[in-house]
Amino acid sequence: MNETEKSSFNGGSGIQAARDVRADLHRAIDTAAEKAQPMAERLASGAHAGVDRVGDTVNQVSGTLSERGKQVSGTLSERGKQVGASYKKLAETGRGYVVTSPVVSLLVAVAAGFGLSKLLSQRK
Repeated sequence: MNETEKSSFNGGSGIQAARDVRADLHRAIDTAAEKAQPMAERLASGAHAGVDRVGDTVNQVSGTLSERGKQVSGTLSERGKQVGASYKKLAETGRGYVVTSPVVSLLVAVAAGFGLSKLLSQRK
């Protein structure tokens, strides 16, 4: 290659080739961006729908748990009142027995104490 060919290759056509490559790259980027945009919108739409479904499910579960908590709380409260009434009735019955038979009540208490002391003393 002579100097004239080198200068024309390096100068004019080299610059044009660089411009052509540059234009081709810009077109490729624009094409990729055009194709990527609908895909990104579909992905975003699907992600939003998924978040909405999860949020709805969480709200439903939260509501169900809240209802169950209220039911259990009410049931436990009623059961606690029943147990309290049973203990109160038992205490009144025991108190009435002690009033009517104090000697027997004292003997039962002494026997229970003796039995407990024997049980606990053997567990050393």
